[in-house]
This record gives sequence, C-alpha cells and structure tokens, in this order.
Amino acid sequence: MSLTKLPSGRWRAQVWDPALGHNVSVSRILGGPGTFRTKSEAKAARERARERLGEKRGDRMVTVAAFRERWITDPLFARPKESTMLHNAERTKAFADRYGEMPIDRLGDEVVAGWLAGGRRNSTVSALRAMFNDAASAKAGRLVSVNPFAGLGIAKTKGNKHRQPPDEQAMWHMLAKARELTPPSFADYLEVACFTGMRPGELDALQWPQVRWDDDEIDVTVQWNVKTKTFTEPKYGPYTAALVAQARATLERVRRDSDSPFVFVTIRGTHYTPSSRVYHWNRVRIAADLADTTLYLATRHYFGWYALNVLGLDPAVIAEQLGHKDGGRLVEELYGHPDQHRRLRTLRIAFSRA
Repeated sequence: MSLTKLPSGRWRAQVWDPALGHNVSVSRILGGPGTFRTKSEAKAARERARERLGEKRGDRMVTVAAFRERWITDPLFARPKESTMLHNAERTKAFADRYGEMPIDRLGDEVVAGWLAGGRRNSTVSALRAMFNDAASAKAGRLVSVNPFAGLGIAKTKGNKHRQPPDEQAMWHMLAKARELTPPSFADYLEVACFTGMRPGELDALQWPQVRWDDDEIDVTVQWNVKTKTFTEPKYGPYTAALVAQARATLERVRRDSDSPFVFVTIRGTHYTPSSRVYHWNRVRIAADLADTTLYLATRHYFGWYALNVLGLDPAVIAEQLGHKDGGRLVEELYGHPDQHRRLRTLRIAFSRA
C-alpha cells in the first residue's frame, strides 16, 4: 500500500518507481522526512513525488491512449475470447478519446467522477476497471498504484431478470403476426426459437446436418458471433437440445429451395444475422403489441418461463435444454422468471384442499 498508518499514529507515504520496479519512500524522491502527521499530508507528498518521478521519466511517461492501444493489441493482455477483446476495445474507446493525452498514473477520482456524471457511461466501468487492473500489474510495469475504477459500487444491470416475457396467448399472437408480415423463413425461425429456447445467434448458424430427425434432437454446436462476425461455439460450449413436436413440425415445413446448408435463410440465400432480421422483428413486435420486448425475451426467455411455470419442469431439465452447466440455478434466477403469483396461487390451492 502506498499510504500506511504507523503504530505511532503518523503516516508513511510511498510511491512506485518504475526504474526500480518497487515502491520507495517519498523521502527518497523529495528528501526530508518519510512520515507525516496526517493522511492528507502523506497523500500530498505522494503526489509531489509522483510528479517529480514524472519529470525524471520525461518522454517515457505513458498516457492513457498509449496504454489502451497496447492493452487491446498486445497478446500479453489478450482474453480467451476474441469477442471479449472487441467488447473491451469498444467500451474504452470514448474514454481514451477524451482523456488519452493524460499520463495514466495521474488519473484520479476527479476524472472518474467527471466521466460517470449523469450515469450514462456506467456500462463502461467493467472494461475500464479491467484495463486499469492490468495497468497496475507487473506485466504492464505497474504504471498505476491504485485502480480508480475499483470499488465504485455501481450495480450491474439486471438484464431480463425482472422482465416478464410474453405469456402463451401473446406468443401465439406474435407468431400469427409473423406469418402475416414477414417471410416464411423468419416466421419459422421465431416458432422454432419459442419451442426450443435456442439463442438467436444459434438459430442464425443452424445447419441441416445439426438436426437429427431420428433422435428428435438438435446438436447446437455453433453460433453466429456478431462482434467477431464469425462462427464460434455457443456461450457455454456445445450442447444438445430436444426437438419437441411443435418445433419438429415447423422444421419439416421449412422450404428448402436453395443450396444453402442453413436452415433459416434470407431472400438472398444467406443465413440470418442481427442486421438482416432486425427489420422483420421490428414489424412483428410492434404489430403484436410487444414494442418494448427484445427478440431474446420473446423467445428464449419465454421458453424458460413457460417450461418452469406452466409445464412445471425441473430447473435441471430446462437447463439441459438451454445449454447451461449449473444444474438449473440460472433458470430459477433469470431465464425461468418464476411467476410469483402463480406459485402463491398453487400454495393457496394446496392449503384449501388440505
């Protein structure tokens, strides 16, 4: 730690010296005493020592922009998934554009406060925190001693956790509108999504050899990754989904009038992508009075809710269908969206019968 309270009650201040590769007492940089009466005095001395070291380092000062460029390109800092690297690059770009010329070790709380003012940039915190964590590591040369984006207490978004998907009647109304307004391939796409729970990216990439008709199963081995614009494995790895009767009937009537190996194809004969299906989905959700509903919520989230609350299936069984590896915990907490009113009604009925 760069500030330490001693048993005597005085404060000791240290600063990171890149040339030596470890913390040194501020007295080594500034001269004079190495301890201080108050914490504020110690912090002020530490900042003066950092400035003095910066003057000594001269053109070797590392700016925010310079480190970010290294962070997103140097294999030393690479994440396992390419999509994570692209995500981090996107979420840190605007910050580097604004503060790029600032020495990275001078960036303090006032910059963080200015960046997050208004709450519109909260989604960038996790990527910036990761970048400054690496800047503070030995492999980066310990460019900073404190991560200014750590411990901010900003709650993560709850996503779909507390959003109610369409009920069964709304789902059928949505599919009817899809049959009226969109190409058959997209209407089939929606119906299979509702009755298998497969992710949109997995349906984008679905090919006929993955459908095992004799076993009534689908091998979900690949997805279309919109960030990398390539085919990658599903989020938690390959899995097998049950081909229930409704989904099977839909697939059996899918028109196969092209040489494409993909199950769901656009009028140009290519597989669907977010950009090629957004127009169709917007027409459907507006016509079906689901204007604030995402495709994911209306299909995969609907499947989890229906299987848990209407069919009463075990969460572990639903998790198997959704490709989860946690035995059903996420189904209970998120995708299943347990219906509190339905469960309370079940409890009342049970007591009335008793």
